[in-house]
Amino acid sequence: IKLFINSADEIFGPITTICQNSKVANHLPWTAFIFKPADWECVNDTRTIISDANNIQQYFSDEKRPTLWRAIPALEELQTAWESKGENPKYALYKQAIHGGLGKIAKYYNRLDDKPVYILALALHPYYKLDYIKMVWGGPEEQEMEIAGGNPNAKNWYDEALKTVEKAVQEYWKEGEASNADKTTNAAVASSASKNPAPETLESEYDRHRRLLLEQASRKSDLGWSAELRRYLNDLPDGVSKDMDVVEWWSVSTFGFLSLLSM
Repeated sequence: IKLFINSADEIFGPITTICQNSKVANHLPWTAFIFKPADWECVNDTRTIISDANNIQQYFSDEKRPTLWRAIPALEELQTAWESKGENPKYALYKQAIHGGLGKIAKYYNRLDDKPVYILALALHPYYKLDYIKMVWGGPEEQEMEIAGGNPNAKNWYDEALKTVEKAVQEYWKEGEASNADKTTNAAVASSASKNPAPETLESEYDRHRRLLLEQASRKSDLGWSAELRRYLNDLPDGVSKDMDVVEWWSVSTFGFLSLLSM
């Protein structure tokens, strides 16, 4: 680039001409645009700042596994990275731009309040559940500290997230109860209609009956959706990681969590 610019004036003439009052005021040579070492430093700084967003974007690139659960941690990570750079004297020149980027993050982060699916996706990830929410957003202790600091409207964000999950689990629980009632009725009708079933029919009928018993056992009325959710949230399974295949894990972790599995 430097070699081209140094020879461009001789070959092409000035890169542009500035006119004022219909008269030529100035000729700008190509050499006026040579990048000095300080300029390249600015380019590298800009690349570093932008690469934070690009790296976060790659988190959602997966052809086979769901990545919706990454939304909240990704926004938090990008926000933390840019807040750190905004306070770093090295990036003082870009502070206003970084501040604008943080404002854009906050805009979309606040919109997550209207989309419970992001909280649900994170809660259904066995590595995170709601522990991540409690650590990053805060629980009752953080709420008390904020109130003591003069914010009477401070919220227990863990409790808010828990309410979102509870509402969804309760809805799916009710749907499961209605579905079980239909299955019980259909099984009774099928049984009465088969007076002389063949052996394989008896076996398949028992298979269906046993599967129904298992589903009913996981939905005992004395436990309910609340107990199912508490068991899941309090359980710390082995062999889970943040980059695991969540769908695959749920495909083999069904017993006792049927409402959560339905979600």
